[in-house]
Amino acid sequence: MNNNYYYVSKTEPVRNGDGTNVYFTFSYPDGGSQLNGNVKLTNKEYIEALENGTDDDMYSGLYKAIKAKIIEINTAVTTTTTTAKEA
Repeated sequence: MNNNYYYVSKTEPVRNGDGTNVYFTFSYPDGGSQLNGNVKLTNKEYIEALENGTDDDMYSGLYKAIKAKIIEINTAVTTTTTTAKEA
């Protein structure tokens, strides 16, 4: 998987040691705009992402992990509470 839209600019351990911050840039191919950000992956998520890379794109597993984390962060869990009306 050769993905020119994502660019991993930096990775660094979280200060308390419970994960890795992954800094990235995502370029929108049609509009030319960019999204810069970072996600925190657990140590397990980060290692698994690196293991899922391929020979032609060693970061392909990391791109998938970034995408999954962004979706997770932006998917709000909503709770609906209903109350019965008194007659």
